[in-house]
Amino acid sequence: NRISYSFDFRGPSVTIDTACSSSLVAFHYACRSLWNHECSIALCGGVNLIFRPEYPIAMCKGHFLSPDGRCKTFDESANGYVRSEGAGMVVLKPLSKARSDGDPVYALVRGTGVNQDGRTTGISMPNPRAQESLLHTVYEQAGISPSRVQYIEAHGTGTQAGDTAETHALGAFFGLNRRKGRPLAVGSVKTNIGHLEAASGMAGIIKTALALKYKQIPPHLHLHNPNPAIPFEELGI
Repeated sequence: NRISYSFDFRGPSVTIDTACSSSLVAFHYACRSLWNHECSIALCGGVNLIFRPEYPIAMCKGHFLSPDGRCKTFDESANGYVRSEGAGMVVLKPLSKARSDGDPVYALVRGTGVNQDGRTTGISMPNPRAQESLLHTVYEQAGISPSRVQYIEAHGTGTQAGDTAETHALGAFFGLNRRKGRPLAVGSVKTNIGHLEAASGMAGIIKTALALKYKQIPPHLHLHNPNPAIPFEELGI
């Protein structure tokens, strides 16, 4: 709201907290505001600052953090994530307005969606069936065939449970009916800059937009021996 006050913005001004998906959910509602003509331009962002000790202490006690300070997403040695600080923001406009304004267009948003894991074996444990269900919904609404997708920016925190669940959900949805020799490329910006938690989704969006703009996928770091619990070839990723 302070940003809207400073710049005299009159459209919806909302702070969203859904833990690590916060900036992605904010992105979803920003797109919805544009599609529903609630505004003609939207600023969407996320920020994460580490300035109190209680949360990292709790994360250490829960064994969520990597003791060697590396996000080794999809590697057999993945042992947790690395907390990091950062902020990112994107400008969203209808394509026609962006073109008429002479803006550089990095990416086009075809569709968005949000759901929840529901009850799992633990509140921090993922639900691959819920992830797969959301993919079905979003791609069906957007009218995009999964076989056309070439790259997925994963949540990819570098935890054994999270990496395994996410890749199985992606394989179940995208791996079917893919042409042989054309596996789905998957990466995680967390291997490059750590886990920005509430802002992590915004980092993934910016990375993917830049990859589309420059037609190059940034390197996925710290992957030396693929996790044997993830059958990459079988999943088509």
